[in-house]
Amino acid sequence: MWIDNGNCKLCLVYSRTKDLVALGYQHRIPEMLLRLAEIVEKEGSRAKAFAESFEYVKLLTRAGDPYAETKRGLRELGKNVARIVERHLEAVNWDVKEALRLSAAANIIDTSVLGYENAKSLEEAIWDKPVIEDVFELEKGTDIYLVLDNAGEAEIDKLLAKSLIMHGYRVTLVVREKAYEIDETVESLEKDGLDVMATPGSMPPIIYVNKGFAIAKGIANAEAYAEFGKTQSLHLFRAKCEVIARRLGVPKNSVLILSSNSIKKLFGGGS
Repeated sequence: MWIDNGNCKLCLVYSRTKDLVALGYQHRIPEMLLRLAEIVEKEGSRAKAFAESFEYVKLLTRAGDPYAETKRGLRELGKNVARIVERHLEAVNWDVKEALRLSAAANIIDTSVLGYENAKSLEEAIWDKPVIEDVFELEKGTDIYLVLDNAGEAEIDKLLAKSLIMHGYRVTLVVREKAYEIDETVESLEKDGLDVMATPGSMPPIIYVNKGFAIAKGIANAEAYAEFGKTQSLHLFRAKCEVIARRLGVPKNSVLILSSNSIKKLFGGGS
């Protein structure tokens, strides 16, 4: 499923050629373009196309985790901001809704979304309020699978996990087994004593959550849920691209907290 048949494919081409330029392999762009043509021709799933094409980035760059150094820097940035967030959450008694808002707002970091420009630092961005905030209620003791996204913001997400645990929920962090862009993996994530589940390969981890309740970070997990989602969920992300902002009817870069029903309704009509 392509949310927008033209612009999403344009984003794929932009993302993967930008990866090669950023990683110093611009001379391999012709090979990448040929591979992208093959992927777009055969692949009707956006999630699969983006994951498969990043595997080709890894092949061309001969790196199992091409952005490993970038992620280390983002992780240190995230830790610094997490100290500020932790003090704030302590002051509000680790309120879960506030932790959710901060986690959603932290989805400010990205490397390759077409048309995305980030004018704010992570420290500034975390205070942005959601433009859409769906309400959800969970019974105490519910198993929650917190699906992580980018390095750096994951440090804020771990504080959301702490808030949920303090309020009686069982929480498992969910990450990919293999590297994908600047997302945390089971190998790169600093677990801080939290339970972690690794999902196979480099596909969005949300597609492997088939029990409990999922809280998923980022656009890739939201779009993959619209295609393959199996359990009730809440999605925390920003409308980083024009396609999603237009479809949701919000300004670009808006903070969003959307239920699984909203995700299916708003993203389910792609072509």
